[in-house]
Amino acid sequence: MSETLRMIDKPECPFCWRVRMAAALQGRKVAHLNREDPVVLAEWERLSPNRTVPVLIDGDFVLTESMPMLEYLAETGTALLPDAPRARAEARNLVYYADNPLGKATKTFVFEKRDKPESEWDQALIDAGVAAYHAALPALEQRLGAQEYFSGKAPGLADCALWPRFALAELYGEPIPREYKQLRAWYVRLASRNDVLSAAPEKFRALYAA
Repeated sequence: MSETLRMIDKPECPFCWRVRMAAALQGRKVAHLNREDPVVLAEWERLSPNRTVPVLIDGDFVLTESMPMLEYLAETGTALLPDAPRARAEARNLVYYADNPLGKATKTFVFEKRDKPESEWDQALIDAGVAAYHAALPALEQRLGAQEYFSGKAPGLADCALWPRFALAELYGEPIPREYKQLRAWYVRLASRNDVLSAAPEKFRALYAA
């Protein structure tokens, strides 16, 4: 593995964010490439067959999907996955949950609000997304229980997949409701870490600092 990884990404993309967060938790150096640079844009078009981000480049090795990136980081650096097979499977299951019930719900209201004046928002669509978001929370509150992190005593792959979804929700006006005390404590615990904040978009860091 190269001393410094290269990554083509977008600041608020949760799939990019999770990979940045995982690398930051491991203390790995990542050079972020700006797609507005014509050279980077040409490289991205060549490397990403689906024209998606993130793209992770390690020397001559390229990955274009975030889950294999997380697995690659976990297998080549400090642990992001537990040792026990069942616990590893459960962590991967939480990544799926982050992308589907939780991710699809947050995407609905984030995309409706992003880059639009409030006068153009489809409030019914936003309300449906928020309702689905709230419906996804009880299972996570129960699963977390009294643990510090979904991965146990230290953040891992599942936390990297879940936390950016909640951070995006907060960024667009939907923080975790107060009744979910364990989730709120977990969220703040991660947001208080310098390594986690270093991987967040500038807009979020400004919000949290305020």
